[in-house]
Amino acid sequence: MIIKQKLIIQIMKKFYKFYFSNFEFNNSTMEAVFRYNFDNQVFFEEIIDFSSKNFKIRGDFDIETLNNILFHLHMALWISYYKSCPTKELIVESGYLDEYQINFWKKFYINWLWEFLYTNKINPKKLFNFFNCSRKKYIKKDFSVSNKALVATWWWKDTIVSIELLKKAWIDFDLVVFWKKDKLKKNTAKISNKKILSIKRKISENLLELNEDWYYNWHVPITWIIAFALEAASYIYDYKYIVLSNEKSADFWNIEWEWVEVNHQYSKSLEFEKDFWVYVKNYISDNTKYFSLLRWMYEVKIAELFAEYWKQYFWNFSSCNVNFKILNEKNHNKKDWKYWCNSCPKCAFVFSILRPYLKKKEVKEIFWEDLYAKKELEETFMELLWISWIKPFECVWEAEEVIYSMYKSLDKYKENKLPYILEVFKKDVLNKMKDEDLKNIEKKLVRIWWWDIIPNELKELIFKNL
Repeated sequence: MIIKQKLIIQIMKKFYKFYFSNFEFNNSTMEAVFRYNFDNQVFFEEIIDFSSKNFKIRGDFDIETLNNILFHLHMALWISYYKSCPTKELIVESGYLDEYQINFWKKFYINWLWEFLYTNKINPKKLFNFFNCSRKKYIKKDFSVSNKALVATWWWKDTIVSIELLKKAWIDFDLVVFWKKDKLKKNTAKISNKKILSIKRKISENLLELNEDWYYNWHVPITWIIAFALEAASYIYDYKYIVLSNEKSADFWNIEWEWVEVNHQYSKSLEFEKDFWVYVKNYISDNTKYFSLLRWMYEVKIAELFAEYWKQYFWNFSSCNVNFKILNEKNHNKKDWKYWCNSCPKCAFVFSILRPYLKKKEVKEIFWEDLYAKKELEETFMELLWISWIKPFECVWEAEEVIYSMYKSLDKYKENKLPYILEVFKKDVLNKMKDEDLKNIEKKLVRIWWWDIIPNELKELIFKNL
């Protein structure tokens, strides 16, 4: 790893300034183009296509109102390009940032990139110096919106739980997909009997070339970009609520470094949502509301609710990122395509939290095998239990959730010998715990936590149906 990092540093040509060049919107094609560059030498152009044949554009559509939102989206999309070669100076040419905005973006860029900086041992202290090169100030132009909701849709079980909770509450909503509308998402819309708005994203080819030339390439917390993209979509197509499905444990960090808690899921955290809501209120609109519907629950509670719906969504959910990488996207529509790699931390975690609520036959239908029987996953499960020194840099959750799920799964193997992973768990974890410890964990995980920003009018409708 150290040798590879040294090689990257030697091969990479260093850049000194990153420019937010300009953006534009085409009324005819409904495409927004965002431009950036390094040192006026390497240029990037990203396209976001908001067009849709099945959704009607608001009658009072105003390009100046949309351009105000797109300026903020321009400030969000750049991270995909900047991370390839982080520079000290950030030159904003597309609009003017006031002091509050500069502090806002600094905070989020640092928190967003902290895992990247930590892994690549990049000193963050000299980065994120903003310089205004434009006097154009984008002014907030508030707009009215209907009471409809847009639900950000993935192939995850969490999205499915949000969909079903909103249906039970008789809330008017549609689904929205950012980037790719694959078979899983299409089928989720079909099963839930909802329309699906597809916002298409085309990343600059020059970025892919940089990645091939040994520049940095790293995970991008896409939720941040989605937040600003859906603000634009909510204006164009007239929606008040933007609904995500992030759970309570997304707030929990992975490791402490440089006196900062590094959180792989920072853009899914309540802290992000609160700050984002204030930013939107100050600079975009008082009327749109962005929030996570499942913030009041831990994943084990979400898994319990999902167990009610999994059969109807059986072939239409996954939580594995490995089998959904860009390079594999052509395979997603193949009949024999498996939605689980059964080797990564996410597969192991989701298997654990679903196992207490599913029969052996049902587990085999979903995962094709019992992951607790795979000796080669011992290290992965030990990381999930935090017996190893660090929580995996994946969208996985607290160790207590895995402890609780494994403990509850023991009853599923009453008549048989325990599989290897559960034998290790029983010996190395469970036998060292007291009954009181398990009761406290259960009390924590199954209760409702009211630290959220779900609008009260929706909260009342949803919780009376639980």
